[in-house]
Amino acid sequence: MEIKQRNFQMVRSLFNTELERIGYNGILGAAGFQKVYHELMPVQRKKLKEICNGQFQNFMKEGSIICLGIAYPEYIIDCIDVKFGDGTTDRNTWNIYAKEYHKLNRILNNVSKGLSERFYGISIPATIEGIASKINNVEEYYEMTISHRVIAENAGLGWRGKNELIVNDTFSCALRFASILTTFPLTTGGRVENLCGVCDSCIRACPFLRNKEKLENYREDCRRYIMQLNLDADVCGKCIKACYRQSIFTSNFKLH
Repeated sequence: MEIKQRNFQMVRSLFNTELERIGYNGILGAAGFQKVYHELMPVQRKKLKEICNGQFQNFMKEGSIICLGIAYPEYIIDCIDVKFGDGTTDRNTWNIYAKEYHKLNRILNNVSKGLSERFYGISIPATIEGIASKINNVEEYYEMTISHRVIAENAGLGWRGKNELIVNDTFSCALRFASILTTFPLTTGGRVENLCGVCDSCIRACPFLRNKEKLENYREDCRRYIMQLNLDADVCGKCIKACYRQSIFTSNFKLH
């Protein structure tokens, strides 16, 4: 077995051991640094260079990016957009999902930090929280972070769904991600086939996705909608619940 494959299996084993300890399920893969860099938006390439902390050329030459995904527990998904008998929204139950969002981010950041220290890497935390109400337009957010979705795609952890989230063949898009920059020799993955096909469950669940071709910037409309929900996190989750519960793959998906 070549060293890159052996190293990758060791990293994945450490990750799985940590998941077992905390009682969550997840996935791990690695993508080529150079491949990811060239697929990022220009403003995110600049951000990635900053994160490299003077090691950019080393990463371009021999680096990879480990992508960690942790799945939501199944009961959490069923807390999204719950209605009372009169049709009004049960926001207290929806907030259980919002609180889990914060919890998964903390877990991901702790796990990625621990692994990055083990392999002399640089951790890229989960998506920045609490930003929606502090910016004037969603495009201001892009320069603040790196797209874990681009990394996950190139690591072979899933395909880009019609809701723009990563759809994994086991966990649907009910995942949160963090990443690690490293020059530790690793086997890297590649893009997998997009299997959404005719499925439109996420589109039916979200008017912004349904009308994105007509809207000036549907992501900005999404941000504003999330703000007016006034949940305990900048989340909605309707498209995630629809993908997991109503898509053509519902019988294949499994959260624990």
